[in-house]
Amino acid sequence: MVLIFDSGDARLNAAVRGWLERDKNPVTYKEVEDAINNSRWTTLRKTMLQRQKFGTAGLRGPMGAGYMCMNDVVVLQTAQGLCSYVQKVCNQKQLQNGVVVGFDGRYNSRRFAELTAKVFVSAKIPVHFFSEVCPTPLVSFATIMYGAAAGVMVTASHNPKGDNGYKVYWSNGSQVTTPHDDNIIEEIWTCLEIPDEHWKIDGIRSHDLVKDCLEEVTTKYMEYIRSSLSEELLEQNRKAEVRTVYSAMHGVGYDFIVKAFEAANLKAPLSVIEQQDPNPNFPTVKFPNPEEKECLDLSLKLAHDNGVKLVLVNDPDADRLAVAEYDDEFKSWKVFTGNEMGSLLGWWLLQQHCANGSAVGEDEVFMIASYVSSKMLRAIAKGKAQLVETLTGFKWMGNVTLLLLQQGKMPLFAFEEAIGYMCSHKVPDKDGVSAAVHVATLASSLYSKGSSLLNQLQALYAEYGYHICYNSYFAFDDSSAIQKIFSRIRNFNGPGQYPTKVGPVEILSIKDFAAGVTVPDDGNNSSGHLGSVGTGLDGDYTCGEMVALQCAGGLRAVVRTSGTELKVKYYTELVRRAPRRSEQEAIKIEFEKIVKDFIQELIQPAAVGLLWI
Repeated sequence: MVLIFDSGDARLNAAVRGWLERDKNPVTYKEVEDAINNSRWTTLRKTMLQRQKFGTAGLRGPMGAGYMCMNDVVVLQTAQGLCSYVQKVCNQKQLQNGVVVGFDGRYNSRRFAELTAKVFVSAKIPVHFFSEVCPTPLVSFATIMYGAAAGVMVTASHNPKGDNGYKVYWSNGSQVTTPHDDNIIEEIWTCLEIPDEHWKIDGIRSHDLVKDCLEEVTTKYMEYIRSSLSEELLEQNRKAEVRTVYSAMHGVGYDFIVKAFEAANLKAPLSVIEQQDPNPNFPTVKFPNPEEKECLDLSLKLAHDNGVKLVLVNDPDADRLAVAEYDDEFKSWKVFTGNEMGSLLGWWLLQQHCANGSAVGEDEVFMIASYVSSKMLRAIAKGKAQLVETLTGFKWMGNVTLLLLQQGKMPLFAFEEAIGYMCSHKVPDKDGVSAAVHVATLASSLYSKGSSLLNQLQALYAEYGYHICYNSYFAFDDSSAIQKIFSRIRNFNGPGQYPTKVGPVEILSIKDFAAGVTVPDDGNNSSGHLGSVGTGLDGDYTCGEMVALQCAGGLRAVVRTSGTELKVKYYTELVRRAPRRSEQEAIKIEFEKIVKDFIQELIQPAAVGLLWI
């Protein structure tokens, strides 16, 4: 039946008719049909007139009808665009090696993965297909392992349960960046029509060109995990028998963590049974994000009840890791921030690198961090390694890792403050499985000496200064809030006048990434050894909005929009000499108040309808 309608907007009419001609999924078709019958034109404008772009972590959004959502039509068109693009730019050997396709445990993830596989086999390109759910980093690992043309992971990571996503890896095993991401989007526009054949996925996994790669990749990955530790560390792990509690957060991590711990000679973790298996409803948490403290409640309770000191929690696709440790002195749990754990892991891996007699020095060894992460690792690395900063997102850090390798350098470690860690260039992406192994190994070393993760962090503070960070965000529904916030910053003291003082805080310099403005302009936009090539800091900023402010007294603040969620985030840091924890706690309380006052004055969140988180 042909629907007859008129929204009063010729462009919207054409977009909706095009959708109805293409969509063969009865659920999303009916969603659009209902929207038409109830004249929900505003909703249709939001979902039909724009298409998702590759953000900091690929495509990601709510499941539903329309080009701004995740659904069969968008997945098929994206797969068709990707397939067409790799056929144009990849060599014959890469195409013969095929593509890798994996998926997480969310609603529709398996279906989206199978639709993707169908597109590629229809083009006579082989597919290495994970027959069951897998961690996101294994797709990166497998893409390199097979010399594949590309990799696809269907996941929305830690987003709300109604979301899904589509992460694309290039042949180098890193997420696509410029120009590939833009070129793939352009290619999608030439591949909007969906052949009937691409909808037929019954029996796709028994297709001659589809190979189940789960067992082979898992085996090779576990061999890599074991080889990443020295014989001394493997023996230390075996002797220490450190007990841990682990949660998969209703995601894919459990089986892989158990295997990885076995490969590393670590004692098998005690699992949070309620969160052990994949469950797309995420029934025990409001949001499946281990950065949210309530997500750790079940893990901390299980650890407390069993006298376990160390807690490790992956997010649902196991590419990020939360860490908590019982503090014997204060009789409470210390939940480490991404900045704290990034500093600890960076220090630890640098220690091991030096202990192995490998070359060190700022021209040979490199650490990588996102621009909004703590600068503490820079202080730790000084004289032994250089810190390179990139835009937010591991797609930038992964590509910088590979650029450094091409130059014969050693990219030792990368991290972002959002609890993401890369502990080896063998997986040029954040990897919550290998990170869990390295954290447990570090704990084994420290516990055997009567120390702890927290004690070691305090030792680093004593040596390099107390780096106090306070990060948070505002969530919003109306995207017009973004324009109001950043327009206020750009016109703070009148038209085109950026702030020179916010409350009592003097502003020394401002860098407005989206506008391409630095105040005052010092002409220096370099990023260490690489210049800024490949870091995302070397071209036009197209990821939304980001403004960085350097203030008197050492305060550093960054305000940016999220690349995956409707959020405005802010990041702040201050460095002080405070060797005692009592001093640190006092500084922390004072600093948080200063930051809240500063942000309140800078962006006036209440005036644009934002609430403090």
